Amino acid sequence: MGLKKINKKTVNIFKFKNRRTLFWVTFLTAILLTASTYAWLSSALNVRINFFQLSVSSNTGLFISLDGIEFSDSVNISMDSIIMDLKETYPDHVNQWSYGLWPVSSNGILSPNNDKFDVFIGDLIRTRLRNPNDTTKKLLNVVKAEEKRANASSYFVAFDIFLKNSSGSPNPDNLFFEENTIIDYQEDTSEEIRQSMSNIMNSLRVGVLKIGSLPHNTPVKEIQNMKCNNSCEMVIYEPNTNIHTVDSIEAAENYGITLIDGIYVPTYGIIKEGKRLDHINGHPGTGVPLDSEHFAIQNTVKDFSQPIFQVPNAITKARVYIWLEGQDVDSLETYSKGTSLDIIINFIKDLAGYEV
Repeated sequence: MGLKKINKKTVNIFKFKNRRTLFWVTFLTAILLTASTYAWLSSALNVRINFFQLSVSSNTGLFISLDGIEFSDSVNISMDSIIMDLKETYPDHVNQWSYGLWPVSSNGILSPNNDKFDVFIGDLIRTRLRNPNDTTKKLLNVVKAEEKRANASSYFVAFDIFLKNSSGSPNPDNLFFEENTIIDYQEDTSEEIRQSMSNIMNSLRVGVLKIGSLPHNTPVKEIQNMKCNNSCEMVIYEPNTNIHTVDSIEAAENYGITLIDGIYVPTYGIIKEGKRLDHINGHPGTGVPLDSEHFAIQNTVKDFSQPIFQVPNAITKARVYIWLEGQDVDSLETYSKGTSLDIIINFIKDLAGYEV
């Protein structure tokens, strides 16, 4: 999927359509990337979020809330709105805000009873090898990020949303990613910056975790503290899965990894804490076998034709994640000149609940 132009007049999230689609969601965020060089899961890159807005079209009965109390057709996402402003109405939240996104790694949830993504923070180290060439090797020390309390200075963004579906569907409807879900630069970005920043753009991830649904008349405390009950579902969206720049291809060659533009290469995300891990686990050509205790293929959405969730006529609690995937092969060593990016995520909900 290539990069596309964005109509900046359309900034709608959870917007309903007629016909087959009932609503679509658009995240718009401007991201400022500062000059830096980094390698897989190195913490040298700082990516700033300047703007993030969610809105819904309420004419078909869908409303959105950050606390499960005040529902409306739009919410603004910022440190204030998901951290400070919820102290009274949603005191138990554990939302995460980041003034600068840093490379982390996640495979989402490893169990349907987990209501948080497993996100791992890495520290890239160099160790000297005892061989005739006396070379060095890059290894990782990784720890799991905690989401036990609200945090205004995290490495990634994560926050709860509550969707009130009052359309009256007798059975759950299907939720899809819509085809024009994209990540792109702002329109005035120069071609030079577009080329130099492509590796970073290809490493961005958006995750959505559906925690559960409860009837409309459920007390607020129960809605806010909804748990998985062994039924949580998650998706990870990976933009530009098949795109590899010349810089990425050349950098991968240094590790024995063959990249071909247009061909998907899986990401081996981290699933367990560990020390002195080899970050090129599992990639053909590297000679490093997969360490299945600490790494696993990251299953990401590539085909928008399949439903990702079902949304009943109720209040559904979900959690949204945005991060830079430090294990993405496209995030090898990249030089960032600084630019702003727009992320637009569209969801489509059909009317299948009326057809069963």
